[in-house]
Amino acid sequence: MLAGSGLALCLACASAHSGPPLITNDPDTPGDGHWEINIAAIGAYAPSAWEASAPDFDINYGVGERTQLSVHVGEAHAGEDGAPVRSGIGPVELAVRYRFLDEDTAGVALALQPRWARSWSSAAIRKGLAPEHDEFGLPLQLARHFGETTLGLELSRNFLVDEPDEWQLGVFASRDCAEHVTCLAEVNSVHADGGGTETVVDVGATREIGEHLVLMGSLGRQIVGEKRTVYYLGVQLLR
Repeated sequence: MLAGSGLALCLACASAHSGPPLITNDPDTPGDGHWEINIAAIGAYAPSAWEASAPDFDINYGVGERTQLSVHVGEAHAGEDGAPVRSGIGPVELAVRYRFLDEDTAGVALALQPRWARSWSSAAIRKGLAPEHDEFGLPLQLARHFGETTLGLELSRNFLVDEPDEWQLGVFASRDCAEHVTCLAEVNSVHADGGGTETVVDVGATREIGEHLVLMGSLGRQIVGEKRTVYYLGVQLLR
Protein backbone atom coordinates (compact mmCIF):
# COMPACT_ATOMS: atom_id res chain seq x y z
CA MET A 1 0.00 0.00 0.00
CA LEU A 2 1.24 3.45 -0.90
CA ALA A 3 0.89 4.71 2.66
CA GLY A 4 3.69 2.38 3.64
CA SER A 5 5.91 3.02 0.61
CA GLY A 6 8.31 5.72 -0.45
CA LEU A 7 5.49 7.51 -2.24
CA ALA A 8 3.47 8.43 0.82
CA LEU A 9 6.39 8.65 3.15
CA CYS A 10 0.96 8.30 2.01
CA LEU A 11 -0.73 18.20 3.80
CA ALA A 12 -3.68 30.66 10.46
CA CYS A 13 -0.51 31.58 8.72
CA ALA A 14 -0.71 32.23 5.02
CA SER A 15 -0.84 28.98 3.04
CA ALA A 16 2.55 27.56 2.14
CA HIS A 17 1.04 25.54 -0.74
CA SER A 18 2.46 22.14 0.13
CA GLY A 19 1.03 18.92 1.40
CA PRO A 20 -1.10 17.39 -1.37
CA PRO A 21 -0.19 16.97 -4.19
CA LEU A 22 3.30 16.70 -2.63
CA ILE A 23 4.49 14.15 -0.07
CA THR A 24 6.11 16.79 2.16
CA ASN A 25 3.68 18.62 4.48
CA ASP A 26 3.75 22.20 5.72
CA PRO A 27 2.61 23.82 9.02
CA ASP A 28 -0.61 25.29 7.59
CA THR A 29 -4.04 24.59 9.16
CA PRO A 30 -7.54 25.17 7.68
CA GLY A 31 -8.63 27.76 10.28
CA ASP A 32 -11.24 27.49 13.00
CA GLY A 33 -14.31 25.53 11.89
CA HIS A 34 -13.07 25.07 8.32
CA TRP A 35 -12.70 21.83 6.33
CA GLU A 36 -9.99 20.87 3.84
CA ILE A 37 -10.89 17.63 2.03
CA ASN A 38 -8.53 16.12 -0.53
CA ILE A 39 -9.89 13.41 -2.86
CA ALA A 40 -7.30 11.87 -5.15
CA ALA A 41 -5.78 9.00 -7.07
CA ILE A 42 -2.21 8.28 -5.93
CA GLY A 43 -0.02 5.77 -7.72
CA ALA A 44 3.41 4.33 -8.39
CA TYR A 45 4.56 2.38 -11.45
CA ALA A 46 7.62 0.16 -11.83
CA PRO A 47 8.51 -1.85 -14.97
CA SER A 48 6.73 -5.00 -13.78
CA ALA A 49 4.36 -3.83 -11.04
CA TRP A 50 2.10 -0.97 -9.99
CA GLU A 51 0.22 0.18 -6.89
CA ALA A 52 -2.42 2.82 -6.33
CA SER A 53 -4.75 4.33 -3.77
CA ALA A 54 -8.00 5.44 -5.43
CA PRO A 55 -10.12 6.97 -4.21
CA ASP A 56 -7.81 8.36 -1.55
CA PHE A 57 -9.39 10.56 1.13
CA ASP A 58 -7.44 13.07 3.26
CA ILE A 59 -9.91 14.90 5.52
CA ASN A 60 -8.76 17.83 7.67
CA TYR A 61 -10.70 20.03 10.13
CA GLY A 62 -9.53 23.18 11.87
CA VAL A 63 -10.00 23.60 15.64
CA GLY A 64 -8.97 27.15 16.45
CA GLU A 65 -6.43 28.86 14.22
CA ARG A 66 -3.49 26.61 15.14
CA THR A 67 -4.85 23.03 15.37
CA GLN A 68 -5.83 20.56 12.66
CA LEU A 69 -7.48 17.14 13.05
CA SER A 70 -6.89 14.70 10.18
CA VAL A 71 -8.12 11.33 8.90
CA HIS A 72 -6.50 9.66 5.90
CA VAL A 73 -7.69 6.42 4.22
CA GLY A 74 -7.87 5.01 0.71
CA GLU A 75 -8.88 2.04 -1.40
CA ALA A 76 -5.66 0.20 -2.24
CA HIS A 77 -4.95 -1.60 -5.51
CA ALA A 78 -1.88 -3.44 -6.79
CA GLY A 79 -0.86 -5.63 -9.68
CA GLU A 80 2.14 -7.47 -11.14
CA ASP A 81 2.82 -8.89 -14.59
CA GLY A 82 0.76 -12.02 -15.13
CA ALA A 83 -1.10 -11.75 -11.81
CA PRO A 84 -4.67 -10.58 -11.08
CA VAL A 85 -5.26 -7.15 -9.60
CA ARG A 86 -5.59 -7.07 -5.81
CA SER A 87 -7.82 -4.55 -4.01
CA GLY A 88 -8.68 -3.74 -0.41
CA ILE A 89 -8.98 -1.00 2.21
CA GLY A 90 -5.68 0.63 3.08
CA PRO A 91 -4.57 1.67 6.57
CA VAL A 92 -6.35 4.45 8.44
CA GLU A 93 -4.14 7.32 9.60
CA LEU A 94 -5.19 9.70 12.38
CA ALA A 95 -3.20 12.86 13.08
CA VAL A 96 -3.27 16.12 15.05
CA ARG A 97 -1.24 19.12 13.88
CA TYR A 98 -0.46 22.01 16.22
CA ARG A 99 1.31 25.09 14.86
CA PHE A 100 3.16 26.66 17.78
CA LEU A 101 5.00 29.37 15.81
CA ASP A 102 3.51 31.75 13.22
CA GLU A 103 5.59 33.42 10.53
CA ASP A 104 4.13 36.87 11.09
CA THR A 105 5.31 36.92 14.73
CA ALA A 106 8.27 34.51 14.83
CA GLY A 107 9.65 34.85 11.29
CA VAL A 108 8.92 31.19 10.55
CA ALA A 109 5.91 28.85 10.78
CA LEU A 110 6.59 25.69 12.81
CA ALA A 111 4.23 22.81 13.64
CA LEU A 112 4.26 19.34 15.15
CA GLN A 113 1.90 16.65 13.80
CA PRO A 114 1.83 13.35 15.73
CA ARG A 115 0.17 10.62 13.67
CA TRP A 116 -0.88 6.98 14.07
CA ALA A 117 -1.66 4.50 11.28
CA ARG A 118 -3.27 1.07 11.61
CA SER A 119 -4.53 -1.45 9.05
CA TRP A 120 -8.01 -2.59 10.09
CA SER A 121 -8.61 -4.95 7.14
CA SER A 122 -7.12 -8.44 7.64
CA ALA A 123 -7.95 -9.21 4.01
CA ALA A 124 -5.89 -6.23 2.80
CA ILE A 125 -2.98 -7.34 5.01
CA ARG A 126 -3.13 -10.89 3.59
CA LYS A 127 -3.12 -9.48 0.04
CA GLY A 128 -0.04 -7.37 0.78
CA LEU A 129 -2.00 -4.13 0.33
CA ALA A 130 -1.60 -2.82 3.88
CA PRO A 131 1.16 -3.12 6.50
CA GLU A 132 0.63 -5.67 9.27
CA HIS A 133 1.94 -3.49 12.10
CA ASP A 134 1.00 -0.08 13.48
CA GLU A 135 3.09 2.98 12.70
CA PHE A 136 3.59 6.10 14.81
CA GLY A 137 5.10 9.26 13.35
CA LEU A 138 6.31 12.51 14.86
CA PRO A 139 6.82 15.04 12.02
CA LEU A 140 8.15 18.55 12.58
CA GLN A 141 7.08 20.94 9.80
CA LEU A 142 8.60 24.32 8.95
CA ALA A 143 7.90 26.94 6.27
CA ARG A 144 8.90 30.50 5.42
CA HIS A 145 8.08 32.92 2.62
CA PHE A 146 10.84 34.63 0.63
CA GLY A 147 9.01 37.14 -1.51
CA GLU A 148 6.78 35.16 -3.89
CA THR A 149 8.55 31.88 -3.08
CA THR A 150 7.87 29.61 -0.10
CA LEU A 151 10.43 27.14 1.17
CA GLY A 152 9.61 24.38 3.64
CA LEU A 153 10.94 21.31 5.38
CA GLU A 154 9.46 18.30 7.16
CA LEU A 155 11.54 16.05 9.41
CA SER A 156 9.91 12.98 10.94
CA ARG A 157 10.86 10.06 13.12
CA ASN A 158 8.62 7.09 12.27
CA PHE A 159 8.23 4.25 14.77
CA LEU A 160 7.10 0.93 13.27
CA VAL A 161 5.96 -1.89 15.54
CA ASP A 162 8.17 -5.02 15.08
CA GLU A 163 9.95 -3.41 12.13
CA PRO A 164 12.96 -1.06 11.77
CA ASP A 165 12.14 2.55 12.60
CA GLU A 166 12.67 5.28 9.99
CA TRP A 167 13.86 8.82 9.50
CA GLN A 168 12.02 10.87 6.88
CA LEU A 169 13.11 14.22 5.43
CA GLY A 170 11.33 16.29 2.82
CA VAL A 171 12.04 19.75 1.42
CA PHE A 172 9.74 21.71 -0.88
CA ALA A 173 9.48 24.97 -2.78
CA SER A 174 6.35 26.68 -4.08
CA ARG A 175 5.76 29.81 -6.16
CA ASP A 176 2.76 31.44 -7.81
CA CYS A 177 3.58 30.93 -11.48
CA ALA A 178 0.35 32.21 -13.09
CA GLU A 179 -2.99 33.64 -12.04
CA HIS A 180 -4.55 31.17 -9.58
CA VAL A 181 -1.76 28.65 -10.34
CA THR A 182 0.97 27.59 -7.89
CA CYS A 183 3.99 25.56 -9.04
CA LEU A 184 5.58 23.07 -6.65
CA ALA A 185 8.71 20.95 -6.32
CA GLU A 186 10.11 18.65 -3.64
CA VAL A 187 12.67 16.04 -2.66
CA ASN A 188 11.45 13.51 -0.09
CA SER A 189 13.55 10.69 1.38
CA VAL A 190 12.99 7.87 3.88
CA HIS A 191 15.79 5.88 5.51
CA ALA A 192 15.12 2.74 7.54
CA ASP A 193 17.37 2.05 10.52
CA GLY A 194 20.01 -0.41 9.35
CA GLY A 195 18.34 -0.62 5.94
CA GLY A 196 17.93 1.15 2.64
CA THR A 197 16.85 4.58 1.51
CA GLU A 198 14.04 5.64 -0.83
CA THR A 199 14.14 9.11 -2.38
CA VAL A 200 11.47 10.74 -4.56
CA VAL A 201 11.85 13.89 -6.68
CA ASP A 202 8.48 15.47 -7.46
CA VAL A 203 7.05 18.44 -9.37
CA GLY A 204 3.44 19.57 -9.40
CA ALA A 205 0.92 22.39 -9.51
CA THR A 206 -2.38 23.52 -8.02
CA ARG A 207 -5.11 25.53 -9.78
CA GLU A 208 -7.79 27.43 -7.87
CA ILE A 209 -11.27 27.03 -9.36
CA GLY A 210 -13.40 29.48 -7.44
CA GLU A 211 -13.37 29.93 -3.68
CA HIS A 212 -13.99 26.33 -2.63
CA LEU A 213 -12.28 24.10 -5.21
CA VAL A 214 -8.62 23.49 -6.08
CA LEU A 215 -7.30 21.12 -8.75
CA MET A 216 -4.03 19.38 -7.80
CA GLY A 217 -1.50 17.21 -9.58
CA SER A 218 2.10 16.05 -9.38
CA LEU A 219 4.46 13.71 -11.19
CA GLY A 220 7.74 12.38 -9.88
CA ARG A 221 10.38 9.70 -9.94
CA GLN A 222 11.86 7.56 -7.21
CA ILE A 223 15.57 7.97 -7.88
CA VAL A 224 17.03 6.07 -4.90
CA GLY A 225 15.73 2.57 -4.19
CA GLU A 226 13.41 0.86 -6.64
CA LYS A 227 13.05 3.03 -9.73
CA ARG A 228 9.39 4.02 -9.97
CA THR A 229 7.25 6.75 -11.47
CA VAL A 230 4.86 8.30 -8.95
CA TYR A 231 1.83 10.54 -9.42
CA TYR A 232 -0.94 12.39 -7.61
CA LEU A 233 -4.14 13.64 -9.26
CA GLY A 234 -6.96 15.08 -7.20
CA VAL A 235 -9.19 17.89 -6.02
CA GLN A 236 -9.28 19.87 -2.79
CA LEU A 237 -12.63 20.96 -1.35
CA LEU A 238 -12.59 23.93 1.03
CA ARG A 239 -15.47 24.74 3.36
